[in-house]
Amino acid sequence: MLEKDELDPRRGVRGRIESGHRSGANRLSLWLPAVLLLSSVVASCRGKSELADAAPPPSLHVKSAKESERAKDDLWRRAEEGDPVELAHLANREGALGLLDGLEEGGPIGLVALAALPFADDAEAAYQRLGEILRQLDPAEIGPVLHAVVDIARRPPAQTEPVDPTGRRSCAEALLLLAGRKGLSKEVRAPAISALRLLAERGAVRADIIPTDLDPK
Repeated sequence: MLEKDELDPRRGVRGRIESGHRSGANRLSLWLPAVLLLSSVVASCRGKSELADAAPPPSLHVKSAKESERAKDDLWRRAEEGDPVELAHLANREGALGLLDGLEEGGPIGLVALAALPFADDAEAAYQRLGEILRQLDPAEIGPVLHAVVDIARRPPAQTEPVDPTGRRSCAEALLLLAGRKGLSKEVRAPAISALRLLAERGAVRADIIPTDLDPK
């Protein structure tokens, strides 16, 4: 016996359309986890490739045995106190590249350079190197680097073309690897996720692949 929907062409079409929508939704629910996993694998492979060419990370918590010329510089010494005005003055004089040179020195100077980077007009030029460092440092030591990335990402978008869109995407991939490691502490994953959401607004990473398990329930 024919069903009522089969006797009524309009209802039969509607039923088939609704069935198709349900089928499409089911396929999407099956494919989405696979897409997220693939994105993570691609980011990991690309990260390993970039890491092979990256310089070793600076030792931020160990003072260099070599006497630092920057430590004798009045502006670097004043910025070491953490005053935003002095950090901004240092960033204005050095620019992102000068601060990255200071970062490579490590120790107290490296930490000052990280604190000053978000004040530099061309701060986004630091994304590539910061991403490399995030991939290499022990998670217990990356707090200052993570916070520098978050503060750079919080800057209002520039009215000109991005300084280094490729470096920004590379840094976002490094953050995604950290954010996806659920065995890491919240103190590491939370700022990584915050930075990712800010970078998603700039098109550096897809918002739908950013972990949400730390969000308030």
